This record gives sequence, structure tokens and C-alpha cells, in this order.
Amino acid sequence: MVEKGWGQGGEDDGADGAGNAARGCNDYGRRLGDGNRYSSIGRSRILPHITGRSTGTGGEMKKEKLYEGPDLSEHNGYADMKRVRNAGCKRVGIRVGYGKNNIDQRYVPNAQACYNLGVDVLLYWFSYAYTTDMAEREASYAIAQAAKYWRRCPIAYDFEYDSVNYARKNGVPITKKLATDMAIAFLKQVNSAGYVPVLYANKDYLQNYFDLKKIAAAVGTLYVWYARYKNALPADEEDIPDIWQYTSKGKLSGVSGNVDMNRFYTDFCEATVPADRKDKCNLNIQAFQAAANADGIRDMNGDELVEDGLDGPKTQYVRRQVLLKAKKFGQKYVVGSSGHVVKWWQGRCNEILGHRQAEDGLYGQAARRETFALQKKIGLKEDGIAGYNSIQEVFYY
Repeated sequence: MVEKGWGQGGEDDGADGAGNAARGCNDYGRRLGDGNRYSSIGRSRILPHITGRSTGTGGEMKKEKLYEGPDLSEHNGYADMKRVRNAGCKRVGIRVGYGKNNIDQRYVPNAQACYNLGVDVLLYWFSYAYTTDMAEREASYAIAQAAKYWRRCPIAYDFEYDSVNYARKNGVPITKKLATDMAIAFLKQVNSAGYVPVLYANKDYLQNYFDLKKIAAAVGTLYVWYARYKNALPADEEDIPDIWQYTSKGKLSGVSGNVDMNRFYTDFCEATVPADRKDKCNLNIQAFQAAANADGIRDMNGDELVEDGLDGPKTQYVRRQVLLKAKKFGQKYVVGSSGHVVKWWQGRCNEILGHRQAEDGLYGQAARRETFALQKKIGLKEDGIAGYNSIQEVFYY
């Protein structure tokens, strides 16, 4: 994979970027949750109040767990946010992007699903900054994307071992002073824009990279998202997290494979305000609507779709009627589905994969092969069939 970070990334880049964009199912190589270098950060209370309440004694967690939720990026592939919500997840962490304005390729569909379903979010930006100016610009990228869906919400600064390694490759050693100053630069921007500043860190980073007192003094209210992969926190760490990322191997309805899971001890409900959003015409959806109309596929009222480029209830109803697949004949596959929607699908596969399959409206062996390739690329179930979820994904990819 080609590292992008700050050197090569651009606004539309995201699939094969630096470090965490190239590591498979989980976002990080050496996860922050693996740090075990000291037993206590000696932390003064940073928050003006503590939402978690005392519930037990001895080895029990003193704060009350309010709810749990995953954090997701493009490496988790498609997430069925309705199932995630119905599993009891009130808030979902979403990676906005990383480095020099590389937007996570799952950010838009994940953010849109949370916005539409009323699921609160914890947004984060994976940093490849090695100057305070770069950190400020990363904050501006995160804020610009957040503002499309939320006027106010938590935004976390995520600076990890890959961030340090990237800086070293660019000739910059990350000292505690520099890491602290970059966190301040990022989080002050977040706070000034009306969003809620959150710092993601593990034990090692809280001792060796971040001066929490200095950050809190500069930023004001600061919340800590603490990565520590254990069944229970040691007693001297219980007061650290407002959010505790306790595993990278969680299982959750609506998400395939392992997923990071978090316990929330602070409720950001009052700090989460959706934007007044007017949906724009999505040309991919509009082209699908036109193709469905041409194929005679009708909505629940028997009417043609309005070709407005919006994935509303009627378009979703039509999408549920579509199942593009090849037909098995002996030991090979031959043309099964055909029509304008198939042609639209072939075009989207070509655009996303950079291939040149014939856009002939015939779903045979070639279309099946290309569908497998597309599903693998964007993290969908690989079955060679273009149905509801696959079509939704290519709307926004």
C-alpha cells in the first residue's frame, strides 16, 4: 500500500492511505489499547462534572456505564446502522478521516445513517500531523465534515504509534511537548467551532506524550477516550475514562467480524445537535431511479420514482425489489438478470474498480465476477449478487 498521510493525500483520497488505512479489519497496527507501561497517570479531574455515578466498592467500576457503542471506519466495511441501533447502541464512533484531508470512505454512509436514524455520534480524526499547523488543519478538515450532519457533537483527536512513526519518517521526533501542543492546536479548533473536544489515548500516551493538565488548561473542558483492553480497569485507572474502549474484538449485530467496542460513562446528549440538513441530489441515486423506471419497477403505490437523487422510502422500497444475479447453468454461470438497472450497476462497477466490463445490461459471468471484486473492495458480503445493501453502498462510494 502507498502511504499518503500528509505527503500524497487529497480531498478525495481514502482507500489506500497511510498507516491505519492499510491495515485490514482494525484501524491500527499496534493499537493504543495495548499500552501497559505504567500504573497511574496521577490525573487531576479535568471535567467540571462527572456524569458517571458511584455504583460499587472494591474492584467494581465506580462509574456507572450509561451505554455501549462501537467505533467504525472503512475497515469494518458495511454496517447496518439500524441493527446497531436496535442492539442498544445509543452512540457510535465514526472515523471522519486521516492526515491531509483523506476522508474515510465509510464516513458519508455511516454519518448519513446515524443522522437519519437519530443515532448520536463520537467523531474522530486519525492524525498524521508533526507540526501544530498541520494539527490545526486536520481539525478544520474534521469540523468541515462534521458540520454537514451535526452543529455540535464530540470530536476526538486520535494520535497513535503510526502517527509517531510517520513523523519520524519525515525527520521529526515526537516529544511530549510537541504531542501536547498538537493536541491543544487540534482541540482548541474543535472547541472554538462549537464542538466537544475529546482526546483518544492509552496509558503510555497519557504519561509519555500528552500533558493533560496543560491541554485542559488550554482547551477548557476536555473528555478522555481511554483505550485499555481488559475485562476490568484497575482501581487506579477507573477515574480516567469518560469513554472506555475496552476491546478490539467485540461482536455486534449489524457489523461483520471484530469491532472496537466502547463503554460510555459520560452522556454527551446535550452536546449533540443535528444540523438543519437539506439533502442534495445524488447523481448515482438519480441514475438508479431512472434505470428502475425504465425497467418498469414501481414503488409501493404502483408509481414511477421521482428522479430526485434522494434515497427516500420509495426508492428504498424499489431497491428491495432488485436482486441482480447470474444464473447457474451446469458448472458455469450465464446471463440471469438483465435491463437498465443491470447496465447502471455495470457502470458503477467500472467507475469504482477502474475496469472496462461491457455495459450491456446483461448480468452473466463477467458481471458476477466484477460484483465479487467490488464487494471485496468496499467490505461487503462477497456473494456476487447485487441487492439492497450493495446498491446502497455504490450510491455513496
